[in-house]
Amino acid sequence: MTFVEGYAFTKVKTSHGTDIYVSRYGKLVKIVPCSPHVKFSERYTTDLIRQIESME
Repeated sequence: MTFVEGYAFTKVKTSHGTDIYVSRYGKLVKIVPCSPHVKFSERYTTDLIRQIESME
């Protein structure tokens, strides 16, 4: 899922569980552990974007 601000969200199954890889303009900016049952929603992704931008 890609957003106007250049953020892309990808759910990835890893050896220790499921993670969400967040990238911006092709550069990985955050890895977020999550439940395999998490669904991408506008609210969920907007909250992650706000959290990332507040750390910059």
